[in-house]
Amino acid sequence: MRASTVLLCSVVLIQVFAAQIDAKRSRSPWQTLSGDAPLVIARGGFSGLFPDSSIDAYNFAMQTSVAGAVIWCDVQLTKDGHGICFPDLKLNNASNIGDVFPNRQKSYPVNGVTTLSWFTIDFSLRDLKNVSCKYL
Repeated sequence: MRASTVLLCSVVLIQVFAAQIDAKRSRSPWQTLSGDAPLVIARGGFSGLFPDSSIDAYNFAMQTSVAGAVIWCDVQLTKDGHGICFPDLKLNNASNIGDVFPNRQKSYPVNGVTTLSWFTIDFSLRDLKNVSCKYL
């Protein structure tokens, strides 16, 4: 109950600050090259509260951000050619892939170094449905 209250208060505060920033935008001169307001870019979504690049992080960033915010996604390709938003080349750095597929590690040269890990290129989108993001 306490965690949900803190989360609700955080959302309300973010909305209040976003509204104030949006209201000031039309009256304030911006020191950008074009003179327009700077873009708000959410890399990995709202990854301070949710796991980086998770659907919850992206949804929350869009719901609580100022108008015109940009979502930045690191795209990794799967075995069947689908693009997924994932913050790292190696799946084990930000997911529970080792728990779901403990015996499917492979070695690839990464920047000239042979690296043993779970890579998106070895899994189909269907395989990854049971894998979830975790906090970095």
